[in-house]
Amino acid sequence: MVLEYSSFSNCGNLYAHCGTDGKLKLWDTGTGNFKQEYTPNLHLSSPYTCLIWISSDNVGPQQKKRKKRSDGQGGSPLVVLGTQSGSIVVYSVAEGSIVSSLNDGHKSPVLCLSWEKTADLFSCTTDKFVHWDVTNKTMRSKWKNGENITAMAVTRDGEMLITAARSIKCWNVATQTVVKSFIGHASPVFRLLPVSSSTGDNYLISAAQNDRLLSAWCLSASADSNAVGSFLLSDLARSVSVDVTDEGLTNVVTVTQSGVLHLFSHQLNGKSKKPLKPKVTVTIAADTGQSKTKVLPLPVLSAQMRSQLRAHIVYGQPPFLAFETIKLEHPTNELCLVRKDPKISLTARQEAVTKVRAPEVGKDVQYVSVNGSLGPVKRKGKESDVPMEQRLENLALNQPAASPSSQQTKGESMAHLLLQGLQSKDKNILQTVLFGRDEAVIAQTVQRLPVQVISPLVKELTVLLQGKTFTNQVAATWLKAVLAAHAGQLLADPEAVATVAPLLGMVETRRGVVAPLSRLRGRLDLLLHQVSVADRHTTAAETLPLVVLHDQDSTEEGSDTFGSEEDENDSEERWDELSDDEPEVVESEDVEMSS
Repeated sequence: MVLEYSSFSNCGNLYAHCGTDGKLKLWDTGTGNFKQEYTPNLHLSSPYTCLIWISSDNVGPQQKKRKKRSDGQGGSPLVVLGTQSGSIVVYSVAEGSIVSSLNDGHKSPVLCLSWEKTADLFSCTTDKFVHWDVTNKTMRSKWKNGENITAMAVTRDGEMLITAARSIKCWNVATQTVVKSFIGHASPVFRLLPVSSSTGDNYLISAAQNDRLLSAWCLSASADSNAVGSFLLSDLARSVSVDVTDEGLTNVVTVTQSGVLHLFSHQLNGKSKKPLKPKVTVTIAADTGQSKTKVLPLPVLSAQMRSQLRAHIVYGQPPFLAFETIKLEHPTNELCLVRKDPKISLTARQEAVTKVRAPEVGKDVQYVSVNGSLGPVKRKGKESDVPMEQRLENLALNQPAASPSSQQTKGESMAHLLLQGLQSKDKNILQTVLFGRDEAVIAQTVQRLPVQVISPLVKELTVLLQGKTFTNQVAATWLKAVLAAHAGQLLADPEAVATVAPLLGMVETRRGVVAPLSRLRGRLDLLLHQVSVADRHTTAAETLPLVVLHDQDSTEEGSDTFGSEEDENDSEERWDELSDDEPEVVESEDVEMSS
């Protein structure tokens, strides 16, 4: 199963998200605009398993020198992705494609990736660790691993590699041995963050999947194997980010699965007995423009801690995301931000660009016919007066083939008509549009529909699919066109699961009946064939005559049949001779018998 992975870039200007569809999507956090989308050739057979950001000037075909950034993140941003097949690919934002790949290191799925500028790239699977040289695409070292690693991090000096499943282990990169172990968590760890304190000691922040406590561990050799501190959350953690101020204060920003952001500020200089509570809690509410008593929450998906108590946050639901930099200084512990829903704001921007507005449908509205050439047709109740010309056109058998331009025009008018029917829920309009069987027009119509009406259209097609044979065929044709044009939107929309679930159940049920029906049809065809063969033999036997009489005409062929008078006289003389000679023949036979 493909999971979701997302992360801010090291500079915080980009945000990467790899969803369940196997596509890599990038956003610009400054403008909030969707920047890039990359679909690999084998994104279904070899999906991504992990994702991190790195910076390098020497990766890829174009090795041009670039100026170092003032924030210390030199080089162009690159996304490193581990795959199910064991290979590692490097995606360049500047090139918009895969610029490098690291192969022959793993044969099983890549579980975790970790990168540090001074130590380069580390990867792990269920059997081994690999230390990579990304610039030269070679392996620096490789050693065995004994468990399924779920999180990995490398210290800033590059001397220690920290891995975790449930327990946490510290490896010496040079000797490839475990130098320290910690108890860890009761559930698998998904995030490890090394921290350097003002006292010179190195600490580690860890977060587990089913644990509401973040734990802090001391990495010094003489420290205890138990946690030296913990941070209490209101829900399970989703993402964690850490920043250390010049005064040595450690700021930890955590986003929970319910979409709430917590800020913890603590100086790591010893063991803390009680779990620390958040200093500031941030929630976001959606501005619906309706009653103030009805508030819809907007979940925060991820956050990245920056200096001066500022954080980059992303909220909404993929692919409708919004980005903002907020300041985490507030006189109270609770901070609620009111923002517009990214989905609604994006829809408004699309309507402003395309200048398309949904029509307001009233009771006295007049609907134009589908072909658009016969003028408006007024509806009175449930009946509609169809002109005789249109009826004759519908009955015409030898109609000329429609040109692509006419199909596009008809598809556009059908799209407007279908949009009116879905918004007004008028059954007559929906039947007029959906009962068309021209696949080219259906494809043109579906491509021109906005994404907001795809879910209502799928619901209407689900109802039609429950009908008889004709409605089944119509619904299947429309569903095929909808999936071909808007499959990405349905995969990205989390609400589409509830919409498509009844349809999938219906298809699975009917697919189970296909095999018995096919066997029954084959047997019936064989039986009917045998019956037809037997009928043909019986009919052939009945049609054959018992006696055939060839009657010849005596008037036309009399001379050939009876002959002349001379022939008759000669025949009588020969009969007389034979009668006279007969006794002699008998006597000779008697003599022979007596002798």
